[in-house]
Amino acid sequence: MHNSGYSVFAGTMADLTYPQVEEAAAAGACVLLPTGVIEQHGPHLPLGTDAYGAYQLSRMVKDELDRLQVPALIAPPVFWGINQVSGGFAGTFRTRPETAAALHFDIMESLATDGFRNIFVINHQGDIAHNRMLLDVVTRRHEEGSTGVVLIEPDFVADRLGEAARTPALATFAMRPLFEGLELSGELGVHAEEIESALMMRWFPELVDYDAMARLEPTGLGPDDLAEWRKGGEHARKVTPLGYFGAPSPRDPFLWRFHQRMALAMAGTVTSSLAARAGDVRPS
Repeated sequence: MHNSGYSVFAGTMADLTYPQVEEAAAAGACVLLPTGVIEQHGPHLPLGTDAYGAYQLSRMVKDELDRLQVPALIAPPVFWGINQVSGGFAGTFRTRPETAAALHFDIMESLATDGFRNIFVINHQGDIAHNRMLLDVVTRRHEEGSTGVVLIEPDFVADRLGEAARTPALATFAMRPLFEGLELSGELGVHAEEIESALMMRWFPELVDYDAMARLEPTGLGPDDLAEWRKGGEHARKVTPLGYFGAPSPRDPFLWRFHQRMALAMAGTVTSSLAARAGDVRPS
């Protein structure tokens, strides 16, 4: 096959040779594990939006870690998570929870076998079934002695996870400050909405259907609709027949800064976790 020199997820471990991976592990590099899903994201965004989101977050986290001289590698993104909510739409891959859990567990086991002690899961999928699966897997890794494996999530996800979130396997950051100074539509949005659109428009513009986006109106949905939508399947399809929930077009041309800020918050979580494991925690 002709080598075009193009890498879909440039900068991940997939581009390295095995001696380079061995060298990184020996140097004590941490690993950023991007995880998302392949699911419908309305008529305007690609199925891989969550995988691209996790990958881009990981790239920006690594950039910050590089600046701080913290060695890090990015693992190839994991596409196969849980899509309980959007399972009623074509293009959504319906992976069984036990399959997704086994896959993530084996990937973390593989990285640990190669000598990586600190693995940080960078997630970009808000389906609570997916979040629970990830937390269960990381908790199991801790129970088996891999205490350097950490799932990073915003604080509101930890709230939704309840008592299970009270574990060192989960590290959180505050979500609300990330919105400061950004102009939002005011619409309740949770899927294929302005923030995800801004992400794709900024870093993967060739994958956005701008004509379709221009024709889409805000959904005008509320908390009761969200509760019904979260039941998934035909419930979600009835609430959002076109697959998106919120305002698909960003009002703020710089709304992508939200993800930039999220990456900085995640990088801070990584460095705090590494410092704590090194016994180098200092009062702020």
